[in-house]
Amino acid sequence: MVVTMDTTICGGVDACPEGGLCIDICALNAIDNVNGQPIINHEICPECGLCVLNCPKQAISKT
Repeated sequence: MVVTMDTTICGGVDACPEGGLCIDICALNAIDNVNGQPIINHEICPECGLCVLNCPKQAISKT
């Protein structure tokens, strides 16, 4: 499975009710803030699902 982000739902860090919680909560720093948009680095993402469970907009999923 791969962790994916739906950018149409996310809307970026500024639109996040939690201010980019996925970036802060990722234990391995696999989510970067690139120009205000959370981007998942699939090379280091362990697919633990912590960001999936905590995204306030439910924009992150495992597919």
